[in-house]
Amino acid sequence: MKRYTKDGVTKYASEIVITKDGMTTTNPTEEMILADGWVEYIEPEPTPAPEKTEEEKLEKAKKDKKHNAKYYGGTPVDGFYIGETRLWLPLEKRTGLKLRFEAEKASGKTETTLWDNGIQYPLNIETAIKMLYALEVYASMCYDQTQTHLAAIDALTTVEEVESYDHTSGYPEKLRF
Repeated sequence: MKRYTKDGVTKYASEIVITKDGMTTTNPTEEMILADGWVEYIEPEPTPAPEKTEEEKLEKAKKDKKHNAKYYGGTPVDGFYIGETRLWLPLEKRTGLKLRFEAEKASGKTETTLWDNGIQYPLNIETAIKMLYALEVYASMCYDQTQTHLAAIDALTTVEEVESYDHTSGYPEKLRF
């Protein structure tokens, strides 16, 4: 359906009401609309987004790759196995469990329990403490590798280098207990 414009107002033909010589026309013909000073409205061509500079493309590629590297250095890497079950203990939980296991050991206990999602994992306290230390070393190695990847991505100079950079390499094998 055609649109018309007059005095900065744009309307569809069916919306135009013309009053002339005391008479009102609510459904004017195109001829009447044009005679009343309306002109056909032509939609302006959308202004294309400016082409990104090579520097902007490089920065966007780096931002995206760094986002992917940070993600990969988290959930996909965070994990260890007890038997065939994959678990993860965030830093706060590892810290709390270390305090618990040390307190239990000091009180003379030799056995403890690790809980995850309602599942009980009975452990020797000495083994549990060593497990936490091993997890801390593993988590530190993963953190360092992620930071290494982020620094390497920052140093890349072309979009092609960024896109082909493997941000999943160099992580240690998940621990198995």
